[in-house]
Order: sequence, then C-alpha cells, then structure tokens
Amino acid sequence: MPPTDTTFSPPGTLTSSAAPTAELETGWGPRTPAGDTVLRDGLDAVVASWEAVASACGGRAHRGRGFVAVDLGLPTGFMNSATLISPLFGADLDGVVEQVESFYGAGGSGEYLLWSPWPVPDLSARGWSLQGHPPLLYRAPTGPMEVAPPEDLEIVEVTDTAELAEWNATVVEAFPFPDVDPSLGPLGPGVLDDDRFSLLLGRVDGRAMVAGCRVLAGGASVLLLTATRPEARGRGYYGPLVRHRLGSTPDLPVVCLVSDHSRPILVDRFGFLPISRFTVWSRPRP
Repeated sequence: MPPTDTTFSPPGTLTSSAAPTAELETGWGPRTPAGDTVLRDGLDAVVASWEAVASACGGRAHRGRGFVAVDLGLPTGFMNSATLISPLFGADLDGVVEQVESFYGAGGSGEYLLWSPWPVPDLSARGWSLQGHPPLLYRAPTGPMEVAPPEDLEIVEVTDTAELAEWNATVVEAFPFPDVDPSLGPLGPGVLDDDRFSLLLGRVDGRAMVAGCRVLAGGASVLLLTATRPEARGRGYYGPLVRHRLGSTPDLPVVCLVSDHSRPILVDRFGFLPISRFTVWSRPRP
C-alpha cells in the first residue's frame, strides 16, 4: 500500500489526502497562551518593555504583522528597537524589513536596531550592520533575596531629574554610547512617574560607577540595561545591582538580553537559564 500523500503547508496547518485540514499550535500565533514556551514569554516581556519605554518617554510604538517597533526619535543606544515576534521567511521577511525601514524613516535621528529570536539572512545589502547574537536569559521566581553590596558601594534608587541625569550620563559613558547626548537620554523624565520603571545607581565615594534599569512588563521583570564604568569593572559592583532588582520583584520571572561579558555573572552567580540567542542588526537613518 503506498504511503499517504501529505504535503507541507504554512505553519499551523497540516494538509493530507487522508484527513481534513487541522489547526496546529505553532507557539507564535495571536492566540498562543502565556506559558506555552519560555522563549515566547521572554520575547513578549522584552517587547513589552520596549513599548513601556516608548510610552513613558513620549516615543512612537507600532505593532505590525510579525513585528513591533518603538522609536524615541533621537539617538538612544538601544531604545529605538524593532523586534520580530513570529518566524518570517522569504518575501514575508523582506516585507517586514521594508516596513521597519519605513517606520524609522518617517522622522527622527539616530540608528535603530532589529532584534530577532531566529536567524536572519544577510541584510547588509540594504544598509544594515550585524551587531551580534546576544542570549536571552530567564530566571524563575525564587522568593525574597538578601542584598549585601560591597561596603564601598552605595545603591541609590533614582527618584528625581538630577539623579536621572546622573544615571543617563553613567550609562552613556560606561557602555559607551558615543552618539547619545546624555542630557537627552537614553531615558527621558517620564520614567520617574511610571511605576513600571526602577532605575538604580551604584556610587563609590560619591561617584556613580554602575547603573541599571528594570521594567515590569509582560508579566515579568525585565533587566533592560546594566553598565559599569571601565575603571570599576571586576570589583564586584555589577552583581549587587542585579541582586537588588531580583530582590525587588521576588514573585516575578526575570528576563534579559545581555552580552557574553555579562552572561557568566547572571548564569553562574544568579541561576539564570540561557534560552536562545537573538540576532541583532543596526541601521542608520537616512
């Protein structure tokens, strides 16, 4: 007896001569439930954190078919970001990239980024530059956590515009973001009145040496950015800011996209689980 004739169809369907078409869960549909996979939940949280930045800082946000894009309209380092939210191939991917370029080409200044949990074909012919493949890390809720920073490190919660200016300057200089004006960003004053945000400074002898941000978004605590000045690296200042943010949300999962330099601290010391590497491209505005 010959095998049943089965042909491949778009994701989510199976067509067979022996059975009617049936809907299958792909893990990336609009009706996919929370908790389907850690990757999907982590992606949703990261995207929601970008949208929180846009809403708090007076930027633009757009949800298209297969992607989400946010724009603050000026150089920000990481905050002008588009993210793929479902697997795309061929003409579908080309169409989304064109929409992303159109969104950022509508105005403003500063480069923008495209993040994808899946490999993306070479976009260099379109003027994009490959930035790397940062891993998405995940940590399940673990309950209360003690915070014991080094004796010389003072951890300060940012609550006013002067401290926000100090936070911005520390991030811009420490990362560094040479194209970002610290008087304008990366984050604007709207974050001070938004309970989703927690910004921390780590000072040594009165000078900020490390800065970090946490955003409550998509049912998780997203560690959006942590940066340590080069002269202060290796002194144990990064970890206490991570621990402080973990301790502030003991009942929430925590997700972050980090560099391979920061990954060992989070994985080995704090029990984060590497989930998947993203692909990141950048493009200057016209």
